[in-house]
Amino acid sequence: MADSASTSPNRPNLAYVVNSLNAGGTEKLVVDMSLAFAEEYNLLVICLDEPGKWAASLRERGIEVVCLWRQPGLDLSMPLKLARCLRAAGTNIIHAHQCTPWFYGALSRLYYRAPALILEEHGRFYPEISNWKRALVNRWLIRRLTHRFVAVSADIRYRLEAYEGLDSGQIQVIYNGISAPDPLLPGERDALRASFGAGPADFVVGTVGRFDAIKNLPMLVQAVARAQREVPRVRGVLVGDGPVMPAIRDLVVSTGMGKSIHLTGFRGDAGKVTQCMDLFVLSSLSEGTSMALLEAMAAGVPAAVTAVGGNPEIVLDGVTGWTVPTEDVDALARAIVSAASDDERRSAIADAGRQRYVGQFTRRHMIDGYRTLYRQLFDASAAVDGRSPK
Repeated sequence: MADSASTSPNRPNLAYVVNSLNAGGTEKLVVDMSLAFAEEYNLLVICLDEPGKWAASLRERGIEVVCLWRQPGLDLSMPLKLARCLRAAGTNIIHAHQCTPWFYGALSRLYYRAPALILEEHGRFYPEISNWKRALVNRWLIRRLTHRFVAVSADIRYRLEAYEGLDSGQIQVIYNGISAPDPLLPGERDALRASFGAGPADFVVGTVGRFDAIKNLPMLVQAVARAQREVPRVRGVLVGDGPVMPAIRDLVVSTGMGKSIHLTGFRGDAGKVTQCMDLFVLSSLSEGTSMALLEAMAAGVPAAVTAVGGNPEIVLDGVTGWTVPTEDVDALARAIVSAASDDERRSAIADAGRQRYVGQFTRRHMIDGYRTLYRQLFDASAAVDGRSPK
């Protein structure tokens, strides 16, 4: 077992509130941030709906994870349950990941006022639907119970203003960040590619993520099929699982790509599989700051993405990757063909993408941003109640 985090009366108490710790980009970020701050704060992770697959890994590290088992719909028992949990932990800062935890976290402050509250919004529903009642409640109540607002991209900041009743001037952008992956061992890349039916000369196009409708995986499958007509060595590897897996499996078969596109299912070594790709693709309908995209860039794998959400803030078209209009299968197919047909340009774009990662999207950049934010909030609360900030 890895070294456990320990609690200390001399450290501030930080609570992360999240829907669950099932596999996903937001949840992965919560796990990573918990491990990063466990030596600086007494960490508590509160899951509203269910603990999820990754709860055990945090508990093994000595980080407490509790679940409140929220009921479907508007569960008005949640604010009080959450307040009791936060009070028992002596929480100084609540960091709510996404809008539902933010809503309940804010209402919990009607019962327990002590903690400062942060909203961090990771991504948005697609399509966005305006709800004036929700925006009004947020503007006149929930916002006033909140101390800081964070978006993981400028696009998310705009959407929080447009759909949640917030002011963009109050919203700070802190981009997600990741650690660079360990390089593959000699021979490991070829062995992994062979396990997917791809040889050294094949051009492997792939993606990693939850198989959800918002990822628009049919666009990727169709684009790989069209690109293969022009470049027969094109192959596809789709890593992940989720509710649309049966539909994607059927589509792969119906397009005649059963031998050319491999669906791996969920894999714990997804980062290694990414390093086996020649081109990483996000065909999403909406994105915040994709962790999988950052992992590809950090590994030196060039990327092609749809120009939605935070994607164009990460991938600069023609410089650090390819951006294409959403739902434009032909444009994505052309990007795949372009990448497969020009090794020199693809290599230059991969190098530029890695440099952009190093300059703006490392784990250190992200953690330093939240460390500064936490310190500001804790120091402000300490000044109010007479404590000596550490």
